This record gives sequence, C-alpha cells and structure tokens, in this order.
Amino acid sequence: MPHVSLRRPAPLLSGHLRMGANGTQSDATHRHGINANSRHLTRDGGAWFPIMGEYHYSRQDPARWKTGLERMKQGGITVVSTYVFWHHHEEQHGQFRWSGKYNLRAFVELCAELGLDAVVRIGPWVHGEARNGGFPDWLQELPINHRSDDPEYLRHVRPFFAQIAQQLKGLYNGDRASGSSAERTKRTGKSTGPIVAIQVENELYDQPEHILTLKRLATSLGMTPPLWTATAWGGAQLPAGEVLPLYGGYPEAFWEDAHPGWARGSRKHYFFSNIRDDHSIGADLRSTAVTDDESNDAPYPYATCELGGGMPSAYHRRPIIPAQDVAALALSKIGSGSTWQGYYMYHGGSQGMGEKSTLQESQATGYPNDLPVISYDFQAPLGEYGQIRESYHRLRLQHLLLAEVGAQLATMPMTLPSVVPAGLDDTHTVRWAVRSDGHSGFIFVNNYQPSTDALPAHDDVQFRLALDGGGLTVPSLPVTIPAGAHFIWPFNLPLGQDLTLLSATAQLITSLPTDAGICHVFSRTSSIPAEFVVQFPADDGGPHRTLCPEVPLGSGPVLIPLAEGVSVLLVDEAASLRLWKADFAGAPRIVLADSLVVSDGELLLDISTSEQLIGVFPPITQLHTAVGSLADISRAPNLGPFSMFSVSVPAAALETTLAVRLEKAAVGPAPIRAGGAHQRACAPLDGDYADAARYVIAFTPEELASGPDQLLRITWTGDAARAYVHGQLISDNYWNGLPWDIDLSAHREAILRHGLSIQAFPFNPDAAIYVAESIRPRTTTLEIHDARILHRQNIQLSGG
Repeated sequence: MPHVSLRRPAPLLSGHLRMGANGTQSDATHRHGINANSRHLTRDGGAWFPIMGEYHYSRQDPARWKTGLERMKQGGITVVSTYVFWHHHEEQHGQFRWSGKYNLRAFVELCAELGLDAVVRIGPWVHGEARNGGFPDWLQELPINHRSDDPEYLRHVRPFFAQIAQQLKGLYNGDRASGSSAERTKRTGKSTGPIVAIQVENELYDQPEHILTLKRLATSLGMTPPLWTATAWGGAQLPAGEVLPLYGGYPEAFWEDAHPGWARGSRKHYFFSNIRDDHSIGADLRSTAVTDDESNDAPYPYATCELGGGMPSAYHRRPIIPAQDVAALALSKIGSGSTWQGYYMYHGGSQGMGEKSTLQESQATGYPNDLPVISYDFQAPLGEYGQIRESYHRLRLQHLLLAEVGAQLATMPMTLPSVVPAGLDDTHTVRWAVRSDGHSGFIFVNNYQPSTDALPAHDDVQFRLALDGGGLTVPSLPVTIPAGAHFIWPFNLPLGQDLTLLSATAQLITSLPTDAGICHVFSRTSSIPAEFVVQFPADDGGPHRTLCPEVPLGSGPVLIPLAEGVSVLLVDEAASLRLWKADFAGAPRIVLADSLVVSDGELLLDISTSEQLIGVFPPITQLHTAVGSLADISRAPNLGPFSMFSVSVPAAALETTLAVRLEKAAVGPAPIRAGGAHQRACAPLDGDYADAARYVIAFTPEELASGPDQLLRITWTGDAARAYVHGQLISDNYWNGLPWDIDLSAHREAILRHGLSIQAFPFNPDAAIYVAESIRPRTTTLEIHDARILHRQNIQLSGG
C-alpha cells in the first residue's frame, strides 16, 4: 500500500528577506505586521494564507467595480490584484489620465472600503494581452533598450512611477487610516491601508539587476508596501531576497499553435509536485527555451499570482475551460504546498478602445497571437460583465476551507507518497499528497484532468499515514475513487470539547457557531460513503467511534450531533455548490442558493431562474423581501436541518427572446492568412468585414429595460464576429462553442434609436484554427441560433 511518512516540519528561515519600507524584515514586521519566512506569509504575528483574484479596474466601467468586488469577496477572495497599464494612463506622451475607469486610487480605496487587501502590479511592462505589453506606442517606438537599465528608458519610467506613487499615497498596509478612511475603518475593522504588495515588471526572466532597479526606483518615489513580488516562471532570474517569486499555471494555453488536443505543457498542473515553475507560460515570447525538470527549494513560500481562472480565445486557438479544469488545478496547487493562491483572471473585463489605436495584443504589434479587440472575458469565474460561472462556485468551496484552516495549512509543508506517478502520461497511479505538521493535516487527491485525457476510476484505495506517535489508514475500508473526483480530507482535526476528528471521507467546508455550540460543515466526496472517525475524551465511552452507518449515501443534508456543543452538518456535492456563509437574520448561517452577495450589510439574492429553493441553517421561520419586489416567497418542506423556501419570479422578468434579421449574407469565410513570428492564423482585418454577413437586431423599450445588467446572449456558430451600435464597436467574439454575451446597459438609448448590427464570418473548416473537435464544423458554417436578453435581478432577503 502506498504510504506517506510524516514528520514535524524543518525549522523556518526568517529575517532573510529585504521587504518593507526600508528594505528590512524588522521594519516590515514593526510597521506593517506583514512579512514572509521560508515557508509562509505572516500577518500580525500569525500565519497568513491570502486568496488573490485579478481584476483590472481600467478594463471595466467603474459603476460595476463595487458589485464586482463584492462578488469577489463573497467568493472567498481576500486580496485583489490589478495591473496598471501604462498605455491606459499615458497613451499620449505627457498626458496622464487618472479619472473615470482609470482612477487607480478610487479602485484601491473601494477595495479597502469593502475590507479587501490589494496588490498593485505596476510594471512598467505588464503583458496582460495588452498592446505592446502595456507600453504606449510612443514609448515602444523610441530607439532605446526597453525593459532594461538603459538610462533613457528609466528616464521615461520615472514620471510614470511617480504618478502611480501619488495615486497610492497613504494606501499601504501600515499607513494609518485618516480622513475619509475613518468610516472604512469602522466598517472593516482595518485601520491601515489595503496595499499588501507591489509587483514590479512581469515575465522578465533574465535581468535580475533591472528588477532591483525598478524596486529601488519605486521605493525612492514613496511606494512602501510590506511585500515586493515578481513573476518567477520561465526559469526567471530574480534578485535574491529582494522580491517574493510568484508562480502560475494554466489549464490550457491560447499561446500554443493550433494543434488538436490539450496543450501538453498544462498537463503538469494536475499532479502534486515540488516543482513550482511553469516554463510554458509566455514561452512564445521568450527567445530561449528552458525546462522545468528540477524542484525549487529556494527559501521562499510557494506563492502564486496566475493560476488560470480560465483562458481567452486567440484567433488561432480557442479552448473551452470547464469549471472542473479550474477547480482541480487550484486544488492541486494547494496540495503541492501553495501558501498564496492567486488567480488570473478572476474577474474578466473589456480591452476598450484607445484614443489613437486599439489596445489588444495582436500580430500587428509584434505578438504571435491575435486577441479580440474588445472582449477580455477570459472565461473567468466572474465574466466580462460579472456573469457568475460554475468555476466561481467550485473555487468558493476551496476558499471557505482556506478561510477556516488556511492559517494552519500555511505552516504545513507538502509530502509526497512512497509511490508517485511515473510521468505526465501515467493515468494508473493515484495522485495524492499530504500537508501536515507531523500530527494533523490534510490528504489531497486529484483524479481529474481535462476530458480529452480524462483519468479512470481507481478501485480499492486506502491511504496510509505514518505519523509522529502512530499510523493512520484512511478510510477504514477500501473505496473506489471515481473518475473526475478531486478533494481534501482532514485528519486529526480538533473539533472542540476535546473531540478530535481522526479521519473523514468528506471535505471540510467551514464551521459556524449555533445555539447548540459549534457546527462543522462537510461536503460528501462524490459517491464515496461518508465516514467520520472521532476520538472522544477517555471518560466518554472509548477512544473513538465510526459514524459511517449514520450517514448513508443518497440521504439529504444530515445534522450529526457528536457531543454536547459539537455537531457535523453533512451536505452532498450538489448542495455544496449552492452553499454560502453569511450573517443573516441576526446570526452566522449557511444559505443554499444559486447566488448571493452581501452589499452594504444586506443579503441579496441574484435571480437567474424563475424558481429556486432557498435553504437556511440554522433554520428560520420566515423569509421575505422588500415591499414591491418581483419575487414571491413561499414556505417549502424542510430539507433535513434546513428550513426551505421557494422563491419565484415571472419568467418574462428574466429573459426576452429577440428576433434576428439577416440583412446581408457573407461573401464567404474570412481570408486565410498567417502572420507573426510563429505564422499563426490571422484575424480578419477591418476591411475584410465588408464581406461579412450582416445581422440586425431591433429592440423595443419594453424588451431593453432601463437600469444595469441587461445582458444580450447570442448562441451562434461561426468564426469571428463584431457587434456595432451606430458604427461604434461595442463587442467582438471568436466563436469557440460558448455563448457570446454583450452588455447593453451603457448603450440603451443609442440601441433603441439605431438597433444593434452584427457582422460575422462563417467558420472555415480548412483554416488553421483550433476549436474542440467535438464541436468543430465539418462544413463552412454560420448561424445565429438564438438571441435573448437576460434581465438580471437582485432581491434583498430578510428573515426571522
């Protein structure tokens, strides 16, 4: 039987990192309370496990920032990271803009107001699928050595950094709240600024001296975060001790060629491993090749900033990223020792249009890939317009666990079993690892990778742990691990009242206080029977008891009393994806719902279906909404310990089906061209669209309601398409089999006057374009199957 031998972790190394305002650990510890040792981050003297999501303020209407940040927080994000795109702020030389959607300071202050920390990625080169990597055209065209210590280059960087420093003044963790920040302090309990780190440069792999120069320049201009970071993938050389190396990993890669099947470089991310680096990220932009065949044992915590929350479509390669691709990858990184989960992107956005040019990465600006002109949806957990995706729910489960035990988990190193997979193509060896302090910890299992290379079920599985003080076998009887299962099981977990959970075959989600004491919430693991082995005090009937007979498969939510003041609430997987934790009706509660968000202290239900069941635990007697709400709420039969309510709204209030008129047929498919350094398929040029099909959608005022969140969803098959309102490009899409969403709210008046026109090309099966083989058309195809407006509704809930 494969086993893991667990010992107490080796001593930590501390005091070796030059962080903080004056570049010393002691300064950071004294002023900010945030630092890092060789294993994990610390905050206010204790271990700290941040959960970070990328959200670009300048790629979204600021009217949407608050809702986006609230949804991020409700999804378990604790830190918001964002790029500062130079060409967004100084597209024309010497003319800086920091207002409207470019108001960096307002965005960071809003993060603080909502109780979120922030990481600002200042570049000056940032990539982010942006034109010139974010460099303005005027800078890109200068005859200087960009991204180097060339004095002429630094002469231009300095005023840009100075502008950023002015925007961020007084907003660093350690800066005391004052003035308008006082109200935020009352709401969040945080009396210091939100910025916990600054990243310099991005994906620079061969100039450690330049990274250090940029850090020193930023510091000299008044940027004083407790932590400094830099991306470390691609075998990056970083200045030792000066920046924390941050890593990444994606489930797919739009930057690969249009070969069929899954990007092989992504395969490694579904294994547990000591290797932190990923040399496939950005490989098409590097002039040298590197391999990741060695472990990284540098004295830094394992931290990430770019775990793939999804993937955009380039014109030549258009992968679909299922939610489980994202969740299983994230779980594999936690199991591999991550102490800082960072997602890119967590919230999608829009590239927008510049004053002088488009702003996206393209072959025309020297990149190998053509990206959409406008859309930067990224298939992220929260989409371009805040659409809530299944990946959001699956990640939320992991984040609830990290909120519960992240501080303990951060101190626990990863240990691999005695038998590990033989290589990237090994599908027969169970993929598992353990994080432990030598006594307690968590078993991580991943039996999932993308469906083109799906893993089989594994029969007769048990995990043997050799611990300080004895051994442990989990579960007590062999089980079958189903295909696609990925989970985290605790062992030797204190439950309170001197009870210890010796082992479980269910995943811990969270805990909450109830009138009866502490309740620990668990989710069933697929079809594996739920087993809880609990050690009771010696005077309470024996050393342990197995509870599996009390929670058979197929039962609904079950509340299991363990002892006075301690209970377990067990839900199935389907319910876990609808599980939220929030203060409601005067107490912390678990709520089962499709989507919830807390806004200004109110609990809002995001209505997406005409009827859904809402569950509340601990139970309440009433659930109701504000007077005049569209929603009708009635009591439903209780589901186990949950009080249940049915919430219904008229279907017409949620969706309106639209008529689409073909005004002009396409002359044919888009011209086949290849370009860029890798000779990949080129997107149609502006002039090509004269030969595209033209569709028209007209709207009545009743169909296109006023107010936010009027989302047009187009289901179609084709190649490339653009949407215009009175000649203005508002959205574009490279078809990959997913619906095309367009926010109409900001264009309502113009749309009512002029309608919406769509220009689209048929898909050409002979073009060197990758889409999933299961949906790839075999003939030249263009069809709009359906168009409808989704009228998203939020209703305020209250109960008692």
